Amino acid sequence: MAFKNYSKKSRNKNDGNSDNFENSMSYDPIKRESIDYENWETYIAYYRHHIDEFAVNVLGLKLYPFQRLILRAMARYQYSMLICCRGIGKSWLSAVFFICAAILYPGIKLGIASGKGQQARNVIIQKIKGELAKHEDIAREINFPIKTGSDDCVVNFKNGSEIRAIVLGNGQSGDSARSWRFHYLLCDEARIIPDDIIETILIPMTKTKRPIAITHSEYEKGKVIFISSAYLKTSSLYKRFMHHYKKMVSGDPNYFVCTLPYQVGVDAGIFDEDDILSELEKPTMNREKFDYEYRGVFVGSSGESYYPYELTQEVRTLEKCELEQPKKSKSEYIIVHDVATSTALDADQAVTTVIKLKPKVNGTFTKEVVYMKANKGLTLQKQRDFLRYLVHIRFPNTIKLVIDSRGNGENLPHLFYETWEYVDEKNGQRFEFPPLIKDDDQDAFTLKNSNPLIRAVTATNQYNNIMYPYMKSCFEDGTLRLLVPSEQMDILFKTDAMTAEEFAVYIETDLLLQELSNIKQMESNAKNIIYERIVNTTKRDRVTSLGYGLHFIYEMEMDNKLRANQNDEFNYLDYLYISQ
Repeated sequence: MAFKNYSKKSRNKNDGNSDNFENSMSYDPIKRESIDYENWETYIAYYRHHIDEFAVNVLGLKLYPFQRLILRAMARYQYSMLICCRGIGKSWLSAVFFICAAILYPGIKLGIASGKGQQARNVIIQKIKGELAKHEDIAREINFPIKTGSDDCVVNFKNGSEIRAIVLGNGQSGDSARSWRFHYLLCDEARIIPDDIIETILIPMTKTKRPIAITHSEYEKGKVIFISSAYLKTSSLYKRFMHHYKKMVSGDPNYFVCTLPYQVGVDAGIFDEDDILSELEKPTMNREKFDYEYRGVFVGSSGESYYPYELTQEVRTLEKCELEQPKKSKSEYIIVHDVATSTALDADQAVTTVIKLKPKVNGTFTKEVVYMKANKGLTLQKQRDFLRYLVHIRFPNTIKLVIDSRGNGENLPHLFYETWEYVDEKNGQRFEFPPLIKDDDQDAFTLKNSNPLIRAVTATNQYNNIMYPYMKSCFEDGTLRLLVPSEQMDILFKTDAMTAEEFAVYIETDLLLQELSNIKQMESNAKNIIYERIVNTTKRDRVTSLGYGLHFIYEMEMDNKLRANQNDEFNYLDYLYISQ
């Protein structure tokens, strides 16, 4: 038979086994050469100290000068912090560094943590598996397959090294990560990782040396790399940034920190400057947000601010917004609408806020801002229809619709003085809802089946002198709760775990806090206390929308306290919320 004359040597050559050095049938070297260990150690030591050259010369990657600088800094400092503008490729560069370290340090354990578990996994899923592992010289070092599970996301290397993404656990407690030990740790999007988790769980992970370093008594320290965009001066990230900065400028060899604004990307050709500057024209962007997202600048409230970030950030504890009330919900809601109709770019926006009420035993409420939406250029009729839809379809437990009736808003309440029809698009079912009238319009009570749901607001100086201090007291005592920063939900939106409509509510809350930081308390020429904007070009539509709702809730709380104290001597002044 023919195959009997086919040699094993020829078969191995045709099958490719002879050239596959991982296969036991590969060619053995005809002449073995002794290894020059001294030259080999020099080679490895050089590339460990010049890790950017290893990425370029050995792995064949193309790097910009600023990327080479950052890689070299990561390799040489125990603690490095990079404050990068959006889109500059910080996660990709981190992945490059970890791959280089995994190859150059056999048996090294490299960990990635982030404010959200999915973000850490994305460094492996998108940057390593999706991009870098396709390079031949990198793929040769990896033990495939790369695991990407939510509980086991890891890249294993043939020399025993690994890169693993870890999950901090529910509520970012860090409990599920306590058992891990790493030699290098990357804190990706560090601004949304709680500082106590960094100090008590993440940094202690890096204190153990590699076994080979212990065996040979090598000097080796773990590394912690912080990568993030900038944020508020009130954040723990800013405090850590300043700590790193002061250590670095004092000459401490263990610390490195730098910022990479958008101009770095422009110089490298990654961005076009006009595209970046056009971000300022978007309705969800303002100068402060642009500064920390694109310029790498930490921002903070003016010293004049009546609602500084130090105050308002503390109540951002709500994880979930509500586009509609939960099924079988018994909670009551207040819907507030600040009216605007102009389409001009510099005009006010119509802002709608939904506040969920949670009663307390003393007659007050915990107020949760679960929904906020801004519109521009809607007619009064369209604003009426939108509010009707919220009241009747999305939040049927609404007990009051508060409407700003100044200026353009004067005629809006009267558009509710008729029945309203709604057709369900899913099943074609038609519904009819009764007239909604103002709660102080005695003449309108004669309308058949009318519901006095509307509170029309005309803000006077006296009204404002209750509204603004009461709002501040709600921040101070924690009875007002706002949604967490949009940065914490960004990864959910990008992975389609959150809809665009939901994500927009978190962005609106960000903008609310920026408007609040621009409010100052001052004395007018007539010696009256007034509340003005520090920068007049910054609007306060979201502030007034929230404030009108809180003023109505304040009235409810006062009524509850009056009833609770009806048998006791009651002094109205004891319950005024005055905060200077």
